[in-house]
Amino acid sequence: MRKCLLIALGILAALSASFAGGRGDKKTKGATSLPPFSELSTTLDSIIQEAWNLYDSERVNWIASDLAMEKYRGNEVGGFLSWLSDDSVQCAIFFDNEKKNCILEYKYDKKTYKSSKADTIRPLTAEELATKQRQDSMLNNALKVYGDSLRFAGNSFGSPNIDVIRINDKITRIYFLQGTIQHNVIPFGNDYSIDVDENLQPVAFRRYHNSLIATRTKSEDGTKELKSIMHSHLKDNPFITPTDICNFLLYRPRDMDMFVVLSTTFNCRFLYSAERNNIDIITE
Repeated sequence: MRKCLLIALGILAALSASFAGGRGDKKTKGATSLPPFSELSTTLDSIIQEAWNLYDSERVNWIASDLAMEKYRGNEVGGFLSWLSDDSVQCAIFFDNEKKNCILEYKYDKKTYKSSKADTIRPLTAEELATKQRQDSMLNNALKVYGDSLRFAGNSFGSPNIDVIRINDKITRIYFLQGTIQHNVIPFGNDYSIDVDENLQPVAFRRYHNSLIATRTKSEDGTKELKSIMHSHLKDNPFITPTDICNFLLYRPRDMDMFVVLSTTFNCRFLYSAERNNIDIITE
């Protein structure tokens, strides 16, 4: 179990010179007390686990897309499917325009850290066809109810990415993440999820941020990489989010280890370290 450590305010002072991209750092009046440590630790561990499930899905989708683009033109691809098979293997496939044959597949085993690629054309399996039908129904039903609530930056910034992840036997979560084609930017914000039940009907909607927070990873003149970055959450999102951690892992420079979220609810800062895969809490 990853433990969430209360760390000294002096660490914040040492880091603050390298923070960028926040919305201000004023002390919040009427802040809520943090939950008891045992409850807080469980919550933050759950956030990290959800973030890595999302990251694994996004990463596999990225790699599979790059492999498909190397071999096929856009008009030669009829669609894409991504899912978690047998609780450990993240799968992604591309299929033909007739939606009958797999033209490329990529798999990543989260337990063994091994991956595999196959680009031999073959018929879609019964599992793949059933999974595709299920995901199509979930997405269509979810967008009918909540589609008007989704907002993204537009293709000039980057199109949204969709990830479908099973949470438990009853709930599947569809994530919508803001992508970016811009360099040296982490696209926090414009991120949503819709929970779907076992009957493929939407039961919950969440907006993780109120807007796009396009956070630069270099100084304004572009000459220096920042060591850490920060943004703030309003009271409707008191904690660091799985989407925060996922997008940080996806877009961060290699040498950037951490980012900070200022919680106006708890008047504290949540600091995530990629190297330690840990969330620390900075209190005042």
